[in-house]
Amino acid sequence: MKSHRISLLSAALLWGTAWAGNDNCFYFTDAVVLPGGQTSIELCMRNSAADLTCLEAEVRLPEGLSLVCDGEGIPVATLYRNRTAGHDLQVGVLENGNLKLLVSDIDGSLFSGEEGPILSFRVQASETAPTGECALQTTGESLLVDTNAEAYYSVGVTGSVLVTDDATRIGLTGTPSSADGGRVYNLAGQRQNKMQRGVNIVGGRKVLK
Repeated sequence: MKSHRISLLSAALLWGTAWAGNDNCFYFTDAVVLPGGQTSIELCMRNSAADLTCLEAEVRLPEGLSLVCDGEGIPVATLYRNRTAGHDLQVGVLENGNLKLLVSDIDGSLFSGEEGPILSFRVQASETAPTGECALQTTGESLLVDTNAEAYYSVGVTGSVLVTDDATRIGLTGTPSSADGGRVYNLAGQRQNKMQRGVNIVGGRKVLK
């Protein structure tokens, strides 16, 4: 997609809405980056609804972080196909500098699974970025749309990016939270019985074993 703008979902999709709550919601996995370095940030979805077809979100980056773009100025982002087999990803930079994400399928394909990453996008820390944790946040209403055109929405979803000059901390983002009961997933969003060697996702955080 060559345009840097992505229009909002048609208002016709919003004839029915509901708070996302804890059953149908977005969250970010935490990330770690060196000053001047790059990292991937994952947008995840926890959903009890089994008929979701589309998602839309707008993300504001904190000062010191910028989007990594390709040669045409399009943000670098990747869909995780284990959850989005039939979907297309549209990404763009809005006039206010926010990242716009739209995952949809013209044939109404359903998202797979109930937990884990949907997509990732690349960010870069400036050489002068201050060390410490900084927050990224969705703005406006992040939407999950089902086959009946009912939209579940979340507001102000936040994530954490740790800027550190300690290279040994890359890939190790701290202790897991108990937000999802301590369930363990691999980077493909597949649930695991226990932590595996390498990088795991526990409580929405990347944990290195």
